[in-house]
Amino acid sequence: MKFKFCGELDAPDWLLREISTLSKITNIRIKLLTVQVITSLASGENIDFEKVEKLVKDAGFVVGDIKALIAAIHFIIFNSVKNDVDESTLSTELQQLGLPKEHCDSISRAFREHKEKLRSIFHNNTLKLPSLHSLDWRVDFILSSNTIQEVNAPSVQLNFKIKNHSNNEITNHPFEISAKKFNVLYYELKGAKLLMETVNQ
Repeated sequence: MKFKFCGELDAPDWLLREISTLSKITNIRIKLLTVQVITSLASGENIDFEKVEKLVKDAGFVVGDIKALIAAIHFIIFNSVKNDVDESTLSTELQQLGLPKEHCDSISRAFREHKEKLRSIFHNNTLKLPSLHSLDWRVDFILSSNTIQEVNAPSVQLNFKIKNHSNNEITNHPFEISAKKFNVLYYELKGAKLLMETVNQ
């Protein structure tokens, strides 16, 4: 069965195993655990394991069980934000996995309250590759050179200005190519642009 919060894929086997563990604690503690995981995701810091232990100490879990609980909730929240799942869909899909409705509602409510904040944080932390800031060009017609008496061929001077988004630095990348190679470059870039536009439709 495919799940939206899993990116339209099957839920991983390890998560299915941990659903029964999640079912053993109260829905109120589930929400408190979910908030702890969300706080960790938002801050980028490690989860407060001592606080988590106190929340579930009455359930008789060993350390391995507690870590599995945290991993399961982390997977659910992280992927729900990543795949832009809404609250009701998340609750329904968790019920389909076998988690009690009250537990599903507790997780989905905490998710709804912090979703936009997490989306914003995830967006800012997304890998951003350098991009083209601007392009300078010039066409020179070479009549002759010190090696060839008569050339009579156009030469294209290009200067790509590349912006690095991590520090907003702009660097110049100048180079020279023949008219023939420029035509090949132009048509290949034009084809790539059309392909990207088709994918985005």
